[in-house]
Amino acid sequence: MKHLVLLTGHFPQQQRRPSLLWVAEALLQKGWHVTHVTLGYSWLSHLRRDHRLRALESPPHPGTWQLQPRHHWIFHYSPLHPFSTRRPLLDQMLAPLHQIFPAYWTRHLRAPLAQADLVLVESGAPVMLAPLLRRLSTRARLIYRVNDNIRLLNAPAFLCQYEKDYAPLFDRISTASPHLAAQFHGLAPVTIDPMGVPLDRLRNIEPDPYPDRAKFEAVCAGSTQLGIEALRRIAKARPNWRLHVLGRLKTAPPKCRNLIFHGEQDFDATLAFIKHADIGLAPYLDRPGVEYQTTNSNRILLYRYFGLPILGPDRLRHASVPSIIGYGDARCWQRCETWERQPEDIPDWSELAQRLVE
Repeated sequence: MKHLVLLTGHFPQQQRRPSLLWVAEALLQKGWHVTHVTLGYSWLSHLRRDHRLRALESPPHPGTWQLQPRHHWIFHYSPLHPFSTRRPLLDQMLAPLHQIFPAYWTRHLRAPLAQADLVLVESGAPVMLAPLLRRLSTRARLIYRVNDNIRLLNAPAFLCQYEKDYAPLFDRISTASPHLAAQFHGLAPVTIDPMGVPLDRLRNIEPDPYPDRAKFEAVCAGSTQLGIEALRRIAKARPNWRLHVLGRLKTAPPKCRNLIFHGEQDFDATLAFIKHADIGLAPYLDRPGVEYQTTNSNRILLYRYFGLPILGPDRLRHASVPSIIGYGDARCWQRCETWERQPEDIPDWSELAQRLVE
């Protein structure tokens, strides 16, 4: 039996389903043993009631838990986790203290790493453990899966530097984005491995969730890097649109008659909002580096699968995804409102899982 150790900031029981949870599920179906390690949380996260913890139905309990016969989950609060004070000089001064984080995880990871055939590390805090993983997983291949530009996620500068410094420790860097791949050029072997969708889950969708439909129903299926002001402008410019935002917010939402915030939704409910919508919204914060979301955004992939027009920053536009319409297009409103659905063939997550184990 092959063994995967997955290191990520995500929880196996969370409502929002990011890419590597689907990959783990696909490998379980192929007969792999999966150890899911959730890290990047400390007692400070617990005391400050981190919004990621509050999004769970119940508080996570530290320990090692068996979820299925071949599926284990490890979660602990470390004494400290990588975070930014948003003061670069102070972050630099605190960088040595953050070595507590990988040191703490040594005893918890020694046993699963000894059995691992593949160690899959998601971009973010887990990259700090790369030297430890290389030392303890003597027979495993190490893959760094770059799903995000961590510089846009307010990662401290030292974590961004570790990402570059530790890249040579990995057997391979995997990403769906050419923009992210370019950041690792010459540091390690890099492969472009496209994202996917869970095709089996897309065949039976829940009923239309839009009561008394507006002229146009637009959905923003996620709140990562959310540009609230862009949403407000869209709502004001198109009073005949009704905008639905799914996902947790860090601050109180703005009040606008045709802008509705539904909070975190489970995956099946999210699918219904997308399938029955007229327009898909991708209002990411418009700043340099966001271009990677063209290929990496789960919501954009689902919009494409269902054939929706996608409205977002001009930076997201690319010839390979003609359904993305930029704010700067003088005809953006008309194009969204007259769009004829053009569903795209998007690969299943099992294809990414297969590419990662090859």
